[in-house]
This record gives sequence, C-alpha cells and structure tokens, in this order.
Amino acid sequence: MNKKYKLIAFDVDDTLLNTEKRITPKTKEALLKAQSGGIKLCVASGRLPYGVRPFAKELNVLENGGYYFGFNGGAVINCRGERIGAEYLDSKYIKPVCELLSPYNVNVMVHKGDIIYVDKKVNDYTHIESKAVGLPLNPVDDIVEFVDWKLHKMLLCGEPDELKNVEKLLKDKLGEQVDIYLSAPWFLEVMPKGVNKGVGLKTVCDDMGITPDEAIAFGDSYNDISMLKTAGVGVAMGNAEDEVKSSADFVTDTCDNDGIAKALSQIL
Repeated sequence: MNKKYKLIAFDVDDTLLNTEKRITPKTKEALLKAQSGGIKLCVASGRLPYGVRPFAKELNVLENGGYYFGFNGGAVINCRGERIGAEYLDSKYIKPVCELLSPYNVNVMVHKGDIIYVDKKVNDYTHIESKAVGLPLNPVDDIVEFVDWKLHKMLLCGEPDELKNVEKLLKDKLGEQVDIYLSAPWFLEVMPKGVNKGVGLKTVCDDMGITPDEAIAFGDSYNDISMLKTAGVGVAMGNAEDEVKSSADFVTDTCDNDGIAKALSQIL
C-alpha cells in the first residue's frame, strides 16, 4: 500500500499492550518511527482518560501533536491537553440498569473525574479496571441515589456468560436509547447513543483536517469494531474476537508477537 497515511489509532489492552500489559520493544519502535515520519498517533481506549495518558506519554504522542481518548471516544484530548470532544450519559439510566442487574452478580462502575465508584456487588472482575488504570475503587451503598452528575459511561463487570445474558436483556430494554457493547469478555459498556471509537476517530480526523480514509486503526475487541470500519485501513489483532476480525480489512499477528509493528511494516 503506498497511500499517504497521516494518523495511526490503536486500542490499548491486548492491542498496544501485550498480555503482560507492556508495549513490546518492536511495537514501540514501529510507532515512534511512524511518528518521526510525520504520522500522528492516537491512543484510543475505553478506559477513563487517566488510564490512557501514561501510554500517550510513553510514546511521546502529545509532544508530537497527537491525541488520546478515553471512554470509547466519549472524551477526546488533543496535544494541548484540551478536550475537543466530550459526550455524556444521563444518570437516569443507572436505575433501570441496576434493576435489571438485581438477579445477577454483575457490578456497576462509574467515574467522576479520576475517581472510580462501584456498587456493593463487588466480584472477581471488579478490580481489573482498578488495577489497569492504577486508581482505587470507592464502594457506595446505593449507587442509584449517589450519582447526581452526567456520566461518560457505565461499566458492568461480571462473569462472561452472565454478561452475555445481561447484554441481551439491556439491548432489549434500552437498546434504542443507549449503546451497549462488550469491551472485554468480563466488561460490558453502557454508552451514550452514538458514542463509540469510530466517532472518536472522526473527531480526531476533523481536528487534524484529514479524512478517516487517511487513518489506520488497530483493535481486538467489540468496542473497536466501529473504529476499524471508520478508518481507511482497519487492522484486527491476531488475538481479536472473530467478529472483530471479520470487520477488519486484514488481520495481523497477536499483541504478544508485535502485531502492530508487523502490520505497519506492510502498510507503510
């Protein structure tokens, strides 16, 4: 491919990071090389922005005019630290979601700035997000009554089989009002309608003055599909879900085997 690409966007967990939660040396080298050649980088995650910034810093993204976004595109930050895109979820949706979850051992997590609040139904998966972003969990007795601010999202944590059932029930009840999708087998995202990584990528492209066709995107999970379809080239990791692979233009190697680096060597 000899097209001139101007942006590379990539998911964090199991895409940029390997299974040890590190950027492999070859992947880092490939991204820094692309950046030195004038291509901007965008770190694109479902995490809250606090948990995305360290990777933007490690790759010198902001110093080189790049971007990062959290909340699946609900909070887009440019190189000056400005939020150029922010979308919110009305807190009224917490009550119907929690009512539907009552028979399940599924935990609800919300964010306020860099603070994570969770309901009392803490399970084995609740701590994954806390450990990944390096922030403590703050349990509250009644999260429905507690939340009085606009949210970027709700994150539901639980056993993968339970979450599949919950996903179907939520989509049947609220699917016309909010977006609902898995970001990991144990994480189910409840997002404002029409907010996803594809929209986040468009926001970045608009700010750069380019079209999405001039972007390359990498991802591995369901919440990456919109971004892969929006970019000029969508690349699924070798460890991606099957549906993600079928939505991509091609499939590269796994996150443990320098998948991003190998794909960029072909594309660029």
